[in-house]
Amino acid sequence: MLEINAPNLYLFSYHIKEGLGISLESSQRNYHSVLEKIVGDISRLIPGAIARDCQETFLDLQSEPTADLKFKGTLHNHAILGRYLRRSLHQTYALIFDGSVQERYNAHEVQSLLSTLKALTPDPHSPDNLGQTWMISGVWEHGNSTQIEKLAEESYKTLISSEGWHHRATGDYVGVKLYEFWRTSGGKTGETIEANSYLLLVLYPDRETFQAGWGFYEQWQQVLLCRHQIVWAKAHSQRLNEQLITHYQQIEAIADYSTLSLYHLKTTKDALSGLLTGFTTLEKHLNLMELQIDQYDKYCHQLEQDADGLGLTELTFLNIFSTSVKQTYLPRLQGDITAFRLNLEGIQNLTHRIQGLVEIRQAQRDRTVKTAVGIVGVGVGTACIVAVASSTPPAVPSVNTGPNSGLPEVLLVSVICGGVASLVTFVSVVLWQKLRK
Repeated sequence: MLEINAPNLYLFSYHIKEGLGISLESSQRNYHSVLEKIVGDISRLIPGAIARDCQETFLDLQSEPTADLKFKGTLHNHAILGRYLRRSLHQTYALIFDGSVQERYNAHEVQSLLSTLKALTPDPHSPDNLGQTWMISGVWEHGNSTQIEKLAEESYKTLISSEGWHHRATGDYVGVKLYEFWRTSGGKTGETIEANSYLLLVLYPDRETFQAGWGFYEQWQQVLLCRHQIVWAKAHSQRLNEQLITHYQQIEAIADYSTLSLYHLKTTKDALSGLLTGFTTLEKHLNLMELQIDQYDKYCHQLEQDADGLGLTELTFLNIFSTSVKQTYLPRLQGDITAFRLNLEGIQNLTHRIQGLVEIRQAQRDRTVKTAVGIVGVGVGTACIVAVASSTPPAVPSVNTGPNSGLPEVLLVSVICGGVASLVTFVSVVLWQKLRK
């Protein structure tokens, strides 16, 4: 039976720091919430696992751009050694989880360990999450390739999806076999990669090779960051493009804009502005993908070159991703942008036209409001005059029949006179407007 000595679970997790419509203040607040939850979960599951000063440093984003959080303790009968590495990379927050046990586990026991360690990791659906990749490693004993693949399949179900993986690739890394597994939206190659669906598995023949492989975690961090940014930009640009097309078609379907109410005219104008803003965002996604694919190629080459010095390293499957992006992702997004750009002039002309209708309709409404206020004012003024005149005391004193004598009659007469005055004023305004035409 396959046995793993000192199994390790790593999680490379990334969050947007700034840009793409997300402010630094907002991202810091969201990311700080993620870190607080991590600390809270570890403290709850393994009481006393984190030193107080280490916890405060880990949560201090303002003065500590990088920080490590170490912890250890027993959880579900697993003696865990854990560590979080928090880093700031360009416009991104990078977070690496490293959880391990210093014991020998058979394949069945590994799944129990993975479930336990997963409870100590952040939620992949947290705000501003760019993506994450799992990596399982350790020193393998007594197993064969079939058992390793079975371990990978069960681990994938434990960590990512109960339905298992759709695709797999293999390569060589510091002289050992490296496996990668992932899912796509429809299960076919070339389709949109599902968020947070990557799993890497690398098992080493001895402790020395194990330590050497982990020595390149910074290069892996950069490679995986670039890939997640590309996948994220691809998914968001595709969804945004579909929304832009739908909204544009809805606006185009309006037969006569002049019949729209002022409210609907303003709503349509805002929708047109949203189309222009969305198009700008679409271009930013394209620029991001073009930049990141260049960075990705550079980091992959550097990783392959550096690791090859310690043993055969051939990571062609990483280059396949790059080729796929260049041959499918980028041309498709470039085509979407080109197609939408053809409608820009029409959108701008329509925006000016609706703006003109809004100004005309707004002026008409303002005149109507002023007229209504004037009519009401005439009525109120007339009512006040009648009320004052009706309440004037007679010259000859009369017998006082009570404190409210005559008051209801005065109010009734005032209301009637005010209403008649308003009606006369309204009719006069209508007749005057018709004569002017």
